[in-house]
Amino acid sequence: MLSRVADSVFWMARYLERSDNVLRLLRTDYIASQDELLDYNWQLLCDQFGDPEHRAKVAKYRDALHYLVVSREHDYSVFNNIVRVRENARSVQDYITKELWQSLNDFYHRIRDPQTEKFISSQDPVTAFDLLLRESIIFYGTVDVTMNRGEGYTFLNLGKYIERCLMCLDILEFKRMQMAKAEQEGIHWKYLLYALSGYEFHTKYYKNALQVEEVIHQVLFNMQFPHSAAYALAQTGRYFQRLSAVSKPEYFDEINELIKQINLSVEEYQHQNPLVIIEKLIPDLRAKLLYLNKRLGSLYFGYL
Repeated sequence: MLSRVADSVFWMARYLERSDNVLRLLRTDYIASQDELLDYNWQLLCDQFGDPEHRAKVAKYRDALHYLVVSREHDYSVFNNIVRVRENARSVQDYITKELWQSLNDFYHRIRDPQTEKFISSQDPVTAFDLLLRESIIFYGTVDVTMNRGEGYTFLNLGKYIERCLMCLDILEFKRMQMAKAEQEGIHWKYLLYALSGYEFHTKYYKNALQVEEVIHQVLFNMQFPHSAAYALAQTGRYFQRLSAVSKPEYFDEINELIKQINLSVEEYQHQNPLVIIEKLIPDLRAKLLYLNKRLGSLYFGYL
């Protein structure tokens, strides 16, 4: 597979996964703000997931939702991410299925639909979130049932799981920042699990009242939870192994070693008190993942 094609497929998956995570977080936090968190800090959310070089000032929650979801000017908005997904998909149409192209096209038209912006700006935002998340679920289902298991599928999954791990760390860090400014800490842990679609899993797996150590364990280390950092890293390693036969040995060995080192770091952290090590763990893992992404770009996508 050409490096240009691999790069487009990889980033198509990253942008889609990023959009999916942001939409789930916004849906959860909007509902939380309406139900329980009366002093919800939307500026904090925009600072964390907005453009770090051009921070937006938001006066109310409608401004924040518009900025993060449908703004054309905000480079990191869901709208611009989906536009990039479609542009990448268009450039690799020969390497993805017609069904996948159609599902991405539908997602693109959904985010461009004036009704979506109307829901976000002046009506019920949850309806817009549900419609957009439905397109996201259709994308993942279409990948699973129509894509052949070749290199395109491998790079799609590499992008998806690297981005999922980064978003897991970002959302966990954001929730900790929220808690530092709030009085009801327990509620934020519960909504962290909701944002990662993990609250039901937590009640069935841990079978206890919500405890901070167990929430952190689930989000970072639980291998049965599909949105945990450990699960995403394990899947990254698993899919990368598929490239062994088509890679230059020195390239494969370097990336394989980086993935092993990150997984070893997670195992070491797992044996320590999560409340003590979490401030070190999040930036440490993020830095290692970003370096992995950089080397992957240099060796497999031809970045200089």
